[in-house]
Amino acid sequence: MAGRSGKSRKRSKTPPDTLRPSAAVPDDASRFGEHLRRLALGLTAALIVARAYWPSEGMTEIETGAQLPWTFALLAVTALAVVGAMMERTLRFRFGWADLALLALIAAVGVSASGALDRRVAINLAWQWVGVGGVYLLFRNLPRNRNESQALAGALAATAAAVSAYALYQVGIELPAFRAQFEQNPARMLAMLGVNAAPGSPEYEQFVNRVLYSREPYATFALANSLAGYIVGPLVLGIGLLIVGIGTRVAQGENTSRPRPTILSLLMAALLVLAVLVVLLLTKSRSAFAGLVVGVAILAVWMAPRLGRRAVIGGTLGLIVVGVLASVGLWQLGLLDREVITQSTLSLRYRVEYWIGTWRVLTDGNTWLTGLGPGNFRPEYRVHKLVEASEDIADPHNLLLEVWSTAGLFGLVFLLLGLALVLWNLFGPARSGTLAKAPTDRPVDSEPTTITPKSARALLLWAGLGGWIGVILLGDLVIFADDNEGLIRWLILGLGWGLAVALAGPLWARVSIPPVALGAAIVATVVNLLAAGGIGYAPVASMLWGLSAIGLNLREDRPVGRLRELPGLFFPFTAAAVLAAILGTFYGTVSPYWRSQTLMNRADALLAQRPTAPRQEDLDQVGDLLDRAIAADLYATRPYLALAELELVAWLSRGAPPEDAVWNRIERLLDSARTPPRDPRSLDVRMARLNSASRILQARPDLPSTARDRLRAIIADASYTIATELAPTRPIDRARAAEALAAVGQFDRAIEQAEIALDLDARVPHLDKKLPNATRERLIASITTWRSAKDVNDPEPADESARSAP
Repeated sequence: MAGRSGKSRKRSKTPPDTLRPSAAVPDDASRFGEHLRRLALGLTAALIVARAYWPSEGMTEIETGAQLPWTFALLAVTALAVVGAMMERTLRFRFGWADLALLALIAAVGVSASGALDRRVAINLAWQWVGVGGVYLLFRNLPRNRNESQALAGALAATAAAVSAYALYQVGIELPAFRAQFEQNPARMLAMLGVNAAPGSPEYEQFVNRVLYSREPYATFALANSLAGYIVGPLVLGIGLLIVGIGTRVAQGENTSRPRPTILSLLMAALLVLAVLVVLLLTKSRSAFAGLVVGVAILAVWMAPRLGRRAVIGGTLGLIVVGVLASVGLWQLGLLDREVITQSTLSLRYRVEYWIGTWRVLTDGNTWLTGLGPGNFRPEYRVHKLVEASEDIADPHNLLLEVWSTAGLFGLVFLLLGLALVLWNLFGPARSGTLAKAPTDRPVDSEPTTITPKSARALLLWAGLGGWIGVILLGDLVIFADDNEGLIRWLILGLGWGLAVALAGPLWARVSIPPVALGAAIVATVVNLLAAGGIGYAPVASMLWGLSAIGLNLREDRPVGRLRELPGLFFPFTAAAVLAAILGTFYGTVSPYWRSQTLMNRADALLAQRPTAPRQEDLDQVGDLLDRAIAADLYATRPYLALAELELVAWLSRGAPPEDAVWNRIERLLDSARTPPRDPRSLDVRMARLNSASRILQARPDLPSTARDRLRAIIADASYTIATELAPTRPIDRARAAEALAAVGQFDRAIEQAEIALDLDARVPHLDKKLPNATRERLIASITTWRSAKDVNDPEPADESARSAP
């Protein structure tokens, strides 16, 4: 204290509800800590916006690895916030049992990842869960007042509106242009998209139907269902805001002494809500429609005592009329069809088939208790799925089953507990002894609080502009692509964001968001996830948990919304120690992957310089890089596959010498690729064995007989393993195994697999899953030939005594 006695202290200009500097801390340090907090809050908003602008549904090593920089950025922002708390010498936080349940869920996912078979994919996706948890914690603890929490809600809503704007552009311009290009040159478009389907095949016909007749937008997502799951919550929130605005204006009557929503602000916000509603209709997501209905019903029940039954009934009927008129308009434009209704039962049947297959996965061994780990569902589902099921899904299309199959029983319990506590706090009554009263307990004619002061507007600016910096640095948006598609996407999303803020901003400034509206938005999202799935995708999960965090913050009339303070350096340093441990774990588990991918990228760049005729020195250098990539990451399978492919390419470039038994080196590499801790059930590895052996036989049919027999045995073993262990319900794999087994003289097993293939083909209702006609006819003819060959090679015993002989 003596060292500061001669200095005059300056009073902080920060509002008292935003910063309460301790007497033991110099004002300069407190102000600097507050600036760091605001910086962290702005960066968090920017990152949550950026994450919605590139797809996240991929489940491969490289696709899941592309999401890691976003998690690292969130951890860095968290570190910034912790440093700010250390500068202020006070740890400010909000806490509720819902927070603890969510953290326990993420911990359960992390534990399940440690036991997953495909460890690299599981680790990458587990860190994505950590990133989503970071969004939740930052949303909960960084805002200091209602203004900042509601500005975060505005950022989420504006992002949903921005991707909706891009979806409208996609339906009106992009998709028709793509269809025109496909009709002009189908082969070129198939090659660009990496689709390997021969004209006339079921796969080709299915792809053509999707390209030429599908009108569903997907915006920046990979699937229309993912887009619907992302926007349904903000849509319900927007409807809730309109209801509150109308109720506030009606209740205030002609009293102009209080700020009240203008008719123009209500109309502009309604126009934005209508645009998002149209996009939701275009996605044809029935589960999202159900979520919308449930969410609006909650809003209607909540507002009935405040506006009166007639007003609520009239508003509900009005919303129904608007929805019907929008649907009719889209029908007339050819963007909606009767299948949305007529195929509802078919869609539900598909879901039931998925859920039955998932139940089989859960009841096989200890999966129900421990889970499979993130990203490890599809291989197990292939083994247990019904023959009639339409596709090899990546998740169960059900929120509860998805978390259960990922993180086991404990993960499911923590999920249910967390959601129940969030909704209880949002819909529950006020608690006595709290510092503030929530808007849900104010009459609708009370004076609304202005929610867009300078700091809140700055936060929205951070979110809108900073989100683009984030997506350029962390995502896969290429703004200046050769075809300008990236630039157009940038412009549409940016204009959509700005238009959303311009249209909804005036109403947002005069109406305080009721926590019940956020609760209704959360319920709508959950209802959608119960039939669509996708909680493992970062944008959808961030929307769900982000809305949850904001809703809890706004319940200032309950302990869960109260900002607590722990003065002194001990608590900020404790938080820093925990964060340091998390960062250390991140570095230890992710840096090997990044080093390995860096080496593989260098190898790809070398091969790209001479794609048709690589020099031997280039091949040697690439091989050295791939060897180092293998050594860098213990869990990755991709470097082994790349090195096996390189061995084959190098052998072919040398003229495919018969004396060089390249298949032996390839076999050793592929055996290592499926040796734990790498995935022993990897379908990619088995397919690589089959394809490499087939290509060698095709390149050198004049190999010695022993070599040909060895290669045919490899093909037969790989085909049989795929058909019986990895994908037992796919007819084409059974047919391939039958022919491969017959090629090595195993006619008994060949006949068995052929009969199973024909039986599966008869039971599968989906054209793209059936056998090609030529394959079916060849298989039927081959069974008779194989039986004859079997009888020649293994004649039956002449009598009963001979039959019983060993």
